[in-house]
Amino acid sequence: MRLTNESTLRARARKLGYSIHKSRSRSINEDNLGKYALVKEDNKSVVLGERFDASLEEIAEYLT
Repeated sequence: MRLTNESTLRARARKLGYSIHKSRSRSINEDNLGKYALVKEDNKSVVLGERFDASLEEIAEYLT
């Protein structure tokens, strides 16, 4: 089962206690690579994509 639709993936993450944050930076740099980060909601810790370097496919794989 591959979840690549962003809205479906966000709903799945929410059910599991996570949220997906998309980079809003207009310029790509070493600290912000312009993709996504997965954040655990209970303690606001980044579990995947600390530098906004996670793809939706990587997040889907982590959540399954």
